[in-house]
Amino acid sequence: MENFTDTDEELLRFFEEYKNSLYTYDHPEKIALISMYVIIFVLALVGNSLILLMVCLKRSTRKNITNFFLVNLAVADLLVTLVCIPLTVGRHVYTPWMYGEFLCKAMDFVQGVYVEGSVLTIVCMSAERYLAIRHPIKARVFCNASKVKQAVVVTWVTSIIVMCPLVMYKRLKDLPSELDITSIQYCIETWPSKQDQMIYNIFLLFIIYIIPGLVVMVLYSLIGFSLCRKDDRLQRSNSIVNGQYDDIVMVNRRRLARLLIILSVLFALSWMPYFLLSLFLYLDLSVESQQIMNQIYPFALLLGHSNCAQNPILYSFMHKGFHKFTSQIFRCRCDKVNEGRLVSNICKISAISNSFYISPPQSHCKLKTKWEFRNFYKCIQHSDINVSAYSCHLKCDLNPLPLFKYIAKRF
Repeated sequence: MENFTDTDEELLRFFEEYKNSLYTYDHPEKIALISMYVIIFVLALVGNSLILLMVCLKRSTRKNITNFFLVNLAVADLLVTLVCIPLTVGRHVYTPWMYGEFLCKAMDFVQGVYVEGSVLTIVCMSAERYLAIRHPIKARVFCNASKVKQAVVVTWVTSIIVMCPLVMYKRLKDLPSELDITSIQYCIETWPSKQDQMIYNIFLLFIIYIIPGLVVMVLYSLIGFSLCRKDDRLQRSNSIVNGQYDDIVMVNRRRLARLLIILSVLFALSWMPYFLLSLFLYLDLSVESQQIMNQIYPFALLLGHSNCAQNPILYSFMHKGFHKFTSQIFRCRCDKVNEGRLVSNICKISAISNSFYISPPQSHCKLKTKWEFRNFYKCIQHSDINVSAYSCHLKCDLNPLPLFKYIAKRF
């Protein structure tokens, strides 16, 4: 009896030490991962919320078909930001699963629905741009608001159906213990066989990555060919008023096509390492290779999750409506220091008018691009200020007044 008690105490001590070793938040790589996740979470939450806010408050943005798809992407990004990223950070803090069976099944399912939904949305945007540029008459029939809403619904339903196996085979597994203490639970996939799991992952690779990637590549190649060649069909559809109007339409279409191409490329590059590693982990690798893959895997997933924050940053530079909306909310100024004294309003950046204003008042320099700071130096060469004694510090302030005005108009 005494020997059994000693053994029991040793097992209990070992078990407690093992549980404490599972707290990994103080490991250097975990600290780096958690820090980057915090930055991604804040950027994704603020950026995608601003996208939804812009569409809700500005009626003009709801008339653009492409904005419907961008809102769909923003909703998907917010879903992952609020569900998957916090749970992933929790895993990096404490390796076992302590959030219950529902979230165990929901985490990978939500992430899979997000990825599949985003891919199908990008394909829909590519098809819409293709019809609008190559077949403008058909675009009026197939690319109206009701059709786009139907496409969005089909996108989400398809994504849910494709990801249903993740709910079926994801479950909690207890660490075996003969002691009368709380067991350790892990959230894992329990497939009937490893071959079935491999087949499903290959299916996902084709349905999420390869086939949509080829479709998007072909469509944007045709779009690029039309925009570069300015073919007769495009000329006829645009020659409503005069040649100057044609050029404006062409510039806008090229800008939007460039935005969507970059958006598609960023999504593909962000999730490519994760998909490749997911396949390699199911191969019969050596122990050393398996350990290397397991160390790289969290960073590959981090790169995929970072796509939630990439889209709003991209829109702020390349989407005119979102750029203007955020510029009215966030005001930036450039204060100068002259001989140790802070002199306000000597150099000011107007985020709304995209201009530099330099004292004296008669010196006014208009910039073509908001953040084209190199033109600032060309600009000040034509003013009568000795700028050699000045240093410029950019400061950005939150200006909620335009936001309140939008809300007041809305309600």
